[in-house]
Amino acid sequence: MLRLEKVSLSLGVDWIFSRLNLEVGAGESIVIIGPSGAGKSLLLKLASGLIPPTRGRVYLFGENLFQIGFFQRQNLLKKIGFSFQQSALFDFLSVEENIGFTLRAVLRWEEEKIKERVSFLIKAMGLEGAEKKMPEELSGGMKKRVSLARALAHSPQLLFCDDPTSGLDPITSAEISELILRLKKEANFTLILVSNHLPTIRKLAKKVFLLYRGSLSELGSAQEIEFNAEKWSHFLEE
Repeated sequence: MLRLEKVSLSLGVDWIFSRLNLEVGAGESIVIIGPSGAGKSLLLKLASGLIPPTRGRVYLFGENLFQIGFFQRQNLLKKIGFSFQQSALFDFLSVEENIGFTLRAVLRWEEEKIKERVSFLIKAMGLEGAEKKMPEELSGGMKKRVSLARALAHSPQLLFCDDPTSGLDPITSAEISELILRLKKEANFTLILVSNHLPTIRKLAKKVFLLYRGSLSELGSAQEIEFNAEKWSHFLEE
């Protein structure tokens, strides 16, 4: 599903990470942890094709993402979804317009089909009654739900989630994690998640990786991380 080979990224003279390797199979759920500023969000953006690596290769669905033609690359990217850390909703679009944006502007679905899919997601996300609201009228938790709905609108095979519970209270965080888990079970997509939140890791991760000082290492399962939580406590949040 995704393979990174000796991937490095620099911004100016600073190397964010160097010679990273990662392989994620179909249906897997992995979580990347690490300190603030380690480059976790940048790693997700690189893996999803939003930014190119300085060195190395990114394979998505078996194709070298930055070596194929533009249209072939665009077709591959239609198979993924991305939920951003700060939700990144269009502030000039309502909830239902945000959710349907990719279907309408990119995939050119028929309007009736768009309405049907948006209606399904609004119900699945518990957003009934908020369809016409603008992003500025939404709570942090509702913005996260809309962002997830938009990322999942086209039924992607691979979902990237950048810290979906950051800034939320414990109850809302638990609801968002449970929602992601339920949707994953229903649609069986592959999940790559950034989070330092231990309850989220416990609920969603099958494998946990640490991005630290420019290197990526596999720490084990969520159960192993919890068992050794004290060892990783300076990275994890309760």
